[in-house]
Amino acid sequence: MFGLLSLVHPLPEKTLLDGSAQPCADVKETTSGVPGVHVYAFNAKKIPAIRRSLFVLDSLDWENGDPDAMRAASREYDRLLSRVRAARTLGYATSNGNGDFEITVTQIDSVLVFGEAKWPGEPFYYSAKVVGAIGQEEVRVVLLMCNQQLL
Repeated sequence: MFGLLSLVHPLPEKTLLDGSAQPCADVKETTSGVPGVHVYAFNAKKIPAIRRSLFVLDSLDWENGDPDAMRAASREYDRLLSRVRAARTLGYATSNGNGDFEITVTQIDSVLVFGEAKWPGEPFYYSAKVVGAIGQEEVRVVLLMCNQQLL
């Protein structure tokens, strides 16, 4: 029965991640997005080291100015970026002048979307989000470019 249904309504083989990198609501000075964000899509199940680094960064209380926490966060952020650049991606994009990006990925149940950029005055400028990409032609992804935030 399933084979017959798939002939009538074929499932898409790829999913478009239609995204936007946006500044945090509390620092938003314009209505436009964040340009120049490097956005990577990963199979979330195959990158435990990246997920571990994101967890460590999320758990450190560096924003209060604790020097030990700042040093630990800086080391972990460098480690995270090394892991991101070495890992096999499903796709990659850079956000345009409006902060928009598009990445087409093969259909899998959990895609980790990670965005990072250099930003004046900010030691870490990144966002990560896990989305599902099974049975959908398009998934909307909004990366809130906040420090120390895994959504």
